[in-house]
Parts: sequence; C-alpha cells; structure tokens
Amino acid sequence: MESLRISRTFTHQEQQQYTRLPFNVPEGIESIELSYSYQRYKQEAMKWGIAKQEINIIDLGLFDSRGMARGWSGSEQTDIFVSASKASPGYKRGQTEPGRWEVALGIYKVTDQVTVDITIRMQEKERRWFKGDLHMHTKNSDGIYTTREVITYAKHAGLDFIAISDHNNTQQNQEIGNPEGITVLPAMEYTNYRGHANFFFPDIEEFSQNPLSNTREELLSTLQAAQDRSALVSINHPFDTNCPWLWGFDLPFTHVEVWNGFFKESDRKAVRWWREQLRKGKPLVAVGGSDTHRIEQGRSFGTPTTYLYALSAGREDLLEALQEGRVSISATANAAQLDLVIADAHIGQTIPYQEGLSANILVNDAKGGDRIVLYSDRGEERSWVSEYEGTLSLPFSVDRRKFYQAELYRKTLGMDLLCAMTNPIYCS
Repeated sequence: MESLRISRTFTHQEQQQYTRLPFNVPEGIESIELSYSYQRYKQEAMKWGIAKQEINIIDLGLFDSRGMARGWSGSEQTDIFVSASKASPGYKRGQTEPGRWEVALGIYKVTDQVTVDITIRMQEKERRWFKGDLHMHTKNSDGIYTTREVITYAKHAGLDFIAISDHNNTQQNQEIGNPEGITVLPAMEYTNYRGHANFFFPDIEEFSQNPLSNTREELLSTLQAAQDRSALVSINHPFDTNCPWLWGFDLPFTHVEVWNGFFKESDRKAVRWWREQLRKGKPLVAVGGSDTHRIEQGRSFGTPTTYLYALSAGREDLLEALQEGRVSISATANAAQLDLVIADAHIGQTIPYQEGLSANILVNDAKGGDRIVLYSDRGEERSWVSEYEGTLSLPFSVDRRKFYQAELYRKTLGMDLLCAMTNPIYCS
C-alpha cells in the first residue's frame, strides 16, 4: 500500500474559506483511503473536572482527477475511502483513475491557528477471485423480483457482482443505479424463438437496436449492433430442452453459457460441446448463470456461481476479466472452487510450451470422494480422487497440447454431477 502525508497550517484570517491540496494517484490503484487530524478541542483542568472548548472546525471533501467532486463529509468523518465498488457515506463509488486528485478542506473555524495532518493510503490493484451471477431476471421481463430485491438476495448469497439480463429489455440497467456493496454489469438477454443470448454492456446506455429477429440477417444485425456497443455476446443454454439455440454456431459470439441453474444433462452436453470447440481451435469462454426468475426447485441466486479473476470489483475490471476468459464456475457461492496455474500463467492466458513447466490444479473446499479431472485437446489426461475435506494442490506434467482445463465432479443425490470447472490455459 502506497502512503503519503500532507501537513498544512491555517490561521484565523483564513477561516470561512475552502482550499484544495493536490496529490498524485498512479496507475493501478484500487482504493484511496484518507484520514485527517487536527486539534478540534482545547481542554483545561478546572476545580471540578476538565473544561472542553471547540476551537477549530475543519471540513473534508475529495475531488478526482477529472475535477469532479467525489464527496463531502463535513467535519464528522475523520476517515473516508473511495473505490469502484464501495465508498464512505457521502462519497461516490467509481474507478480511481490516475492523475492529480485533491483533498478539499473547508476552513470553517480557526480560533488562532491550527495544523491539519492528512494521511493518504492508496491500495494497489491485485488480481483475485470475485463471485457473481451472470443471468437473472426482474419484473422488467418475466421475473417476480424488483431490481432492489434482486440486489438484496444476491448480497445474501455472498455475491460480489451480478448481471440482470431481462428479455429484450435494458430498463433494469437504468433503474438499478449504483448499489452499495455489489457491482452490477449492465446486460440484456436477446430472446428469440430460436434461442437466447446475453449481451454484457460496458455502460447503462439504452440498446436502441430492435432485438426482434425474424431472419438470420436481422439476427446478424442485432449481434453487430451489440458488438458496436462493445458488448460481449454469450449464447445461453444452447442445448436446453425448452429453448435451445437453433440459429447455428457460425456466428460472431465469444462466450457460451454452458451451465444454467442446477447442473443437468443439457449442461453436460454443453460442456462437452464447448470442449470440442476448444479442440477445434475456437477459444470460447465458458460461463454460468442461475437464470433466476422466481423461487424454483434447483434454481436460486448464484446457482451456479461464475468466478472472475479480476483486478478489482469495479465494472471495468470485471468485464475485462470476463472478456479475457479469466473465469471458473462453481455449483454455488459456497461450493468447491477450482483454479489452474501453469508456471506464471493463469486461467484465460496463453503460455509458450517448454519442457519442465510446473503446473497445478488448486482446489478450495474439496470433499472426500471428489473426482478432479484434467482435460486437454487430447481428451481426459488424468484424474484424482480427493481423500479428505479441505484444500488440494494437484501437480501435473505439461506436454505439447493446445490447452489444459480442469473439472471437479461430486456425488450429489446419487449422481456424479459437475461441481466446479475452469476455463482453459492455452499453450502455444
């Protein structure tokens, strides 16, 4: 954590004025924490105790590198912070862009003179896993929940981010705002009688394209309009028995929802199809989503949970991780979670092949009897069975392959069901 200090003395003649004290924020900062202190009270021993008199009052605020006010807290908060996903009361959440920031001080009252000491701590971004659900609905389409209820339930599920993908509608992105403690990725589910696809947008602007497609040409126009908005396009539940994807797969999309709700046969088929696409050299990113509309058997918020290995919980960093395929999927937010590392490469990255590369599958919250399988473009490479509950580190040898990818299966209701999976690390 980078830290700096600013000290400034003010006199009685400077009271009733505002001043700004600049400081520099470098690249790659996730959060800014600021504290300040000064002598607010004068204390004097008296015959029956201690007399306390307020002699100085200094107010506090913050401006960002664009010159925009990020907040003002007066004199009652001596410690404040801002980040992309959280902030102190009275301060705006948002990216901590590099550049010249300013501490704002209101010199409200100075009896004689006062020295104000300011400490600024800047936490660097560090890539880590964030939990989320990329597919859910509200009353804006055919769900039963308001956007506020969705946020509340998602927080109770332990999620860090959500995407509300109502059918052919982006109204939910307009009304959801910037809720405290959870990041919302603007989204829409393109919904057609021949299949569904999620669009993940970088902002909350309306999607003006008519999404109702009768022909392949109209579908292609809609997909192009989404990509012109810098949206990520993900084919949803492609082999679902009720609404499969029937448009064909020779289309411009980069992601595919291989796991929709409680793991079932259509998801198993989707995972196998996805691995076959990887083998053919099409680097699709696998994602999961609960597709929650209402209370249903086997379907709830974060079932499954999509993990993003991102630099922060900010929208831009989460979308960047999603775009890059830094993704793993687990049955729930509290189920086993998989990671995959080859030398210094992580999930979604590419590493040049060389002999002797170190490689590990990392398992959190394993249970005895879990079966962990390593796949490549050659099919199943090897498997392990967990002998205990806890964490595992499973080393494996790296050969000349196009990719490596891991999955964890667990006996559930008498069935061998997928409990966790990773996207691949590619080899060149």
